[in-house]
Amino acid sequence: MKKSKKITTRILQFILKKFFTNSLFPHFLLLRTSKNFKKKINSEIQYKKFSNDLDLINKNEYKITSQNNEDGIIDYIFSKIPNKKYFIEIGFGYYEFNSLNLIREGWEGKLIDIDFEESIALRGNLNKHYPNSKVEIINKKITKDNINKLILKDGIKTEIDFFSLDIDSNDYWILKSMDLSNINVLCCEYNHWLGNEDRLTIAYNESFKFIDNGIWGASLLALTNLLNSKGFSLIAVESSGTNAFFINNRLANKFEILSPKKSFKSVGRFYNEESKKKIYNNIKNNSSLLIQV
Repeated sequence: MKKSKKITTRILQFILKKFFTNSLFPHFLLLRTSKNFKKKINSEIQYKKFSNDLDLINKNEYKITSQNNEDGIIDYIFSKIPNKKYFIEIGFGYYEFNSLNLIREGWEGKLIDIDFEESIALRGNLNKHYPNSKVEIINKKITKDNINKLILKDGIKTEIDFFSLDIDSNDYWILKSMDLSNINVLCCEYNHWLGNEDRLTIAYNESFKFIDNGIWGASLLALTNLLNSKGFSLIAVESSGTNAFFINNRLANKFEILSPKKSFKSVGRFYNEESKKKIYNNIKNNSSLLIQV
């Protein structure tokens, strides 16, 4: 969550978080974030594409409450396959994430994130704006040792229609450790800075902290190769070069299967040419921090 520009607000937030964590602090965060959340859930649909190199499925893209155009792809996928409207998403912002539009449409599920303030803010806003929603919010760090237990529903393995992972770090290793057999559709952020020629990822590190320098997560080729081995196929790469979508092979006959090399997208629309060059140079100079898988 972005810090307030007002120093008095930042001081008040610090005091309430430290001394009134379970009483006044959640109410304070709700006051700070409710306007922004309400604006987002009432947003008009945006259809802008971020790449000219598009697959057929990209024509379905649009954005409402997702970070980019994931909303349209998600709606299209589930218009083609049956579902029980159950999701799990790991890694979110309190007002912008892949499953928020699903919650608006009556889905239930779990949201898991390491950030305490994001979790508190989202819980308050869901209670206010969607009081009847059945969404569990878990504030916890994801590791390869706890992931399978956390995604159980009431301690029981159940079908997950949509699973989204975006933790900007150990994504590859989390997926490798997971039992994916009960997941129908999987969405995962890939590191577009790593290109589409190598199966690259960072080494597993539970203490890893994201820095926007190109050394994080895994390449699309690495994720696709891993998920192919677990019974999933690539069916969409969102046009901003952020998220890739995979379908369980038992449902794959309803979609065109894509090549991670041909469908790879790297846009970096928030970066000028100087910033892009700096990131690519950092990857080149620190290639020892990445491993081939």
